[in-house]
Parts: sequence; structure tokens; C-alpha cells
Amino acid sequence: MKILTTLSLATVLSFAHTTLAQDAVPATKIAPASPAAQERPAAPAPLSVGDKAPAFAVDSWVKGDPFESLESGKVHVMEFWATWCGPCIAAIPHLTELQAKYPDVRFVGVAASERGPDEAAKFAKVKDFVDGKGDGMGYRVAYVGDREKMSRPWMEAAGQSGIPCTFIVDGEGRVAWIGHPMSMDAPLEKIVAGSWDIDAAKAEFSTRREAEAARRAISMAMRAARQSGDYTEVLAALREQLAKRPSDDLRMTLVQVLAGPAKLPAEAWPIAEEILANANGNAMMLNALAWTIVDPNGGVAEPNLAIAHKAASRAVELTKENDGSILDTLARVEFRMGNTVRAIELQKSAIAKSADGRMKDEMVTVLAEYEAALKKG
Repeated sequence: MKILTTLSLATVLSFAHTTLAQDAVPATKIAPASPAAQERPAAPAPLSVGDKAPAFAVDSWVKGDPFESLESGKVHVMEFWATWCGPCIAAIPHLTELQAKYPDVRFVGVAASERGPDEAAKFAKVKDFVDGKGDGMGYRVAYVGDREKMSRPWMEAAGQSGIPCTFIVDGEGRVAWIGHPMSMDAPLEKIVAGSWDIDAAKAEFSTRREAEAARRAISMAMRAARQSGDYTEVLAALREQLAKRPSDDLRMTLVQVLAGPAKLPAEAWPIAEEILANANGNAMMLNALAWTIVDPNGGVAEPNLAIAHKAASRAVELTKENDGSILDTLARVEFRMGNTVRAIELQKSAIAKSADGRMKDEMVTVLAEYEAALKKG
């Protein structure tokens, strides 16, 4: 079923999902600065986990006891946020809970991404927002309008372009972790306890950063390919990343490009067979593979229906015929294979196993399509 199939050509924008698991919570991209503001010094030195934390500098304190620098022996949590950022606001209660749990840790909400040219107005907006939250925002908050103080040496240097983004600095003044605030509980607990493996964390962060750079490169190549119709560069980049970081998500993207816009289905199906073998116990991955092949809007001109049938049938088996979306996929496969009566039977079952809503309504429409085809003969 298309609604529940998350693996599509758009996965080139998130294929590093397995290495970016801690950032799976939505974040909001920081809008680029205006052309005038982009006239600035050279990029800051790269910042990674394990490095000495940059200097801490603010324009104004908004809430909490102020301090001037990162104190040795104390753990600090720097959470970059903005009043206009929905995911940032959603994370506030969690940060408040963590501050209460770890009273000796200095949590600071760093408001460094407010929009607009008027610094006084931006500060006032942050202050009004924080005042309105009251105890619901139970940690220090600082306003930083000068990008040279925090945004560039912290966020830009670490390759972070979305907020909320959290930096945990350990008692030795090292950046111990970088990620989404909703994923910081386990690292923070270990950092406070002194049991955090910072070398392993550094290696993991480096892998994530490399994967993100590769994702951006593939995304750019995909945009160019859509204009030119030449997918050579995209395929080369996907294969390179697959060699470095094998995953079925990435294999799926490669199958979609090969079987779809690149028009190289013969090269797609051996990779699809690999997914079929690897994902024998993963119903959602099998369902995604089957739907990729038979999606009427997917652009696969020469579908391998044998692979699709194996994948969809196994997914139905794994879910004990109780998942409407997966039954819907098998019904589509049967329909594409010319087994219209069986497709109708499965589609009716899919509808019966689905909750009311848009997905079920679409299933009913599809059932009418199958029944009309049967009548037509």
C-alpha cells in the first residue's frame, strides 16, 4: 500500500537512516542568511565529538543564573533552538525534566537562530516566549544574535544545519555528544556517570557526518538527473555508498532508480533478490519491495512480478493476514499478474482489516477498479 510504504525515490534524502538513528526525530532546517550576511570570514575549523568545546559566549541572558564560561568539572548541555521552531518547542518539556533530574548539569537553551534584522526585537521575542513558558521551561536560556559567538563555532563547525540541536560538554571540556535533544537521555546518563566511551562516540559521529555529506551529494545528483534524464552519477554514488554502508534501505533506493527512471531493470532485480533474502523476517521491508515493483505510479516499466509476489506473500505471512496495508499490496501484485478474482478477494480482506480513514477509502476505490476490470473481462 502506497500510504504506508515509506521507501521511495525520496529515500535518497534519508538513506543514511541506519547511521543517523538518533536524529530520526524531526528537526527544522535553519534558513540561510541573507546575501549581505553571507559576507563573512572563512569557515570555522571543523568541530567533532571528542574535540575541546568552543568558547561559550552570549549576548544576553534571558533566564537563570548567568555564567561566563564552561566550568571545569561540570557537564554542560547546549541546546540550540528558536521560538519559530516547532520541534524545538516540542522538546522543551523533555529538557525541563532532564534539568530537574540532573540539577548539577548546566542546561542552556541557546536562542541563536531568531529571524529578522532588529536585534532588540528578536531579544524581546525570545524573552516574551520564555516568560510565557514560566516553570515549563525550567533551565537557563541565553540569547545570541552574533553568529560569530555560538552559531558558527558550534553549529556550523560541527556541520549541523537543523534545530533543535544539542551539544553535551563533559567535565573535561570536551564535546561528548551532538544530536537531537529527544535522543540525549542515554548519552547524558553515561556522561554524568563518567562511563561514556568518547572514542566510540567520536567514531560514530564521524560516520554520521560522512553519511550526511554523501546524502547531500546524492540528493544534488538526483535533482540534476531529474532535469537531464542521465542517472549515471546518481547510480555511481549510490553504489559507492552501498559498498561503504550496506543496508536494505540503500539497496531499495538503488532498485527504485534502476527499475524506474534509469530504465535499467535487468540490473535492479539481482539487488531486489538480495533484499528479499536479507529481509525474510521484515514484513515492512518486504512490503516496500513489493510495492516498489507494482506501484501503478512508480514508473517501473518492466516489473519483476515474481519477486514482488514472493515479497508480498511473505509479508502477509509474517503479519498473519492481519495488516490491511500489506494485504492491499499483495492484491495489487495479484492484479498485475492477471489474477483479478484473487486480487478482489485480498482487497476485500484488506478493507476489512483496516481502520476507517483515508487509507481505507483509497482501498475501496482500488477494489472498484479491480471489480470493473473483472466485469470488462
